[in-house]
Amino acid sequence: MTRALIVRKPTNLEQHQTLEANYKVKAPVDDSYRHFLEKAHEEHCYSLEVLRTSLTTHGINFCEVQAGEAKPDQKFDCVIALGGDGTLITSSYYITDNTPLIGIRSSSASVGFLCAGDHAHIPGIIEAFQSNQLRFTDRHRFKANVHRRDGTIETSNIAALNDFLFAAATPAATTRYKISFRDRVETHKSSGVWVATATGSTAAIGAAGGTFMGPADRHFQFLVRELYQKSEEGLLLSQGFCDTEKEKFWIENQSPEAIVALDGEKLVMKIGFGEKLTFTLASPLRVANPF
Repeated sequence: MTRALIVRKPTNLEQHQTLEANYKVKAPVDDSYRHFLEKAHEEHCYSLEVLRTSLTTHGINFCEVQAGEAKPDQKFDCVIALGGDGTLITSSYYITDNTPLIGIRSSSASVGFLCAGDHAHIPGIIEAFQSNQLRFTDRHRFKANVHRRDGTIETSNIAALNDFLFAAATPAATTRYKISFRDRVETHKSSGVWVATATGSTAAIGAAGGTFMGPADRHFQFLVRELYQKSEEGLLLSQGFCDTEKEKFWIENQSPEAIVALDGEKLVMKIGFGEKLTFTLASPLRVANPF
């Protein structure tokens, strides 16, 4: 029998209530924002019920976890991310094989660029999946490797679906580093470097002036943030596209301490002075196409 794992987001209302409880502070929230939170929460709960009903109707067994919780020690035929793009990205960390991932946008407050549809599409999406009619795109992921001064290599325990940010550990500090691509080496001072997958090319790196990439592209794109250079320096490595299986790309930290952040705040790795950062292609992720 088909088994599905539902990964559901904690709604913004639930997160807000948790923060108030943890800090024992009643945050001042105006009526319009409270209404916004409650509406999104109600839409999410409705989507969850529609999803449960659709899975049951098609004879699909399922269990549920909240995004970020431990994955049950079971084999699933699909993972369904109920929330938005952030929930889908978190759900991707549960998958290290070819298990398909289906994103459902659960409320009008969520961003669903990577999702197959919203609550209205759920019955059709589940029926299409069960009848092998749902289509998927292989989206490529990357892992970060920190080459330590003692010769060891620390590899991220998750693969980024969206992007990486290399920057000084203190956000206001100048990020100093050497960068190498296609055998050219430059010394930079900037605000850091974005490194994005094709999936992430429409996210932060896109807002910073990057280039849109097709979803199945195997390259990663790098973009230097606010590069400082004198006219005579002639620095060229401010943006590019790298095929990790054919080309070499690395960053050597020259700041007292730097970090590389994967998919926003999902994982942060510290990088010491003189340590290098490289990226390697990880197993692709099968993501359902828009329905």
